[in-house]
Parts: sequence; C-alpha cells; structure tokens
Amino acid sequence: MSCGDFDFWLGRWRGTWAGGSAVNEISKRHDGRVILEEFQADPPDAFSGMSVSVVDESSGRWRQTWVDSEGGYLDFAGGRVEDEMQFSRRSEDGVAQKMVWTDVEADRFEWYWLRCEPGGEWEAVWHISYARLA
Repeated sequence: MSCGDFDFWLGRWRGTWAGGSAVNEISKRHDGRVILEEFQADPPDAFSGMSVSVVDESSGRWRQTWVDSEGGYLDFAGGRVEDEMQFSRRSEDGVAQKMVWTDVEADRFEWYWLRCEPGGEWEAVWHISYARLA
C-alpha cells in the first residue's frame, strides 16, 4: 500500500443516491500522508461526517476512522484489491461491514456500503454515484 493509492479520491465530488445527495471534499494533509474526507449531505437530510485515512506502516494497510453528526464512530482497515479500494470492519454484534470504491475513472466512481450477517451473504445497503465537481 502507498499514500498514492487514494489519489483518485482527491477533489470535490457530488454524490447521489436514491433519495439524496451530498458534497464530499477529499484532501491530503500532513505532508501528503493523511487523507481527510469532509462529507455534507444536502438538506433536508443535513447529515455530515468526516474521515481520516492513513497507511499504517507496521501492517502496510490503510486505516480509516469515520465520525459523523449522529455520533457515529467507525474504524476500518483495508486497501487496494485489484482495481478497487476496499475497507472493512466487524461490528460488536459480529456483522461484517465493507466500503468499496469501484469503477473508478478520472471524473467519476461508484461507492458501496455492504454488510454481511454472520453466516450470511454480502448485501448492498447504500450505493453512491460520485461525479467530480473540482
């Protein structure tokens, strides 16, 4: 894994999903070693959140921490899997959760939030289509 793995994500994006939209601004900080995400849903939802991502030198994997306006806190680990970025975690109740950035092009990509109950199959819970604003 390298700090450049997420360069495709840098910039200002419009995200749209069934029933909503948001602006998501992604930038590099701290000598280019930290990726900061600032997510703001459009009203009336007004949900907002942010993540901080960094390559963990000891494991060689990406680590991401997410916090949001609803008091949510999530921690992920992952990295590049072929042509996708995949981060995953397991909740306290044993549910596996995964984020996938896929179909990446210069000005667009698809993002999925997936979950899997113990012994179950992966299911898409949230799909956002992103288009570059700047």
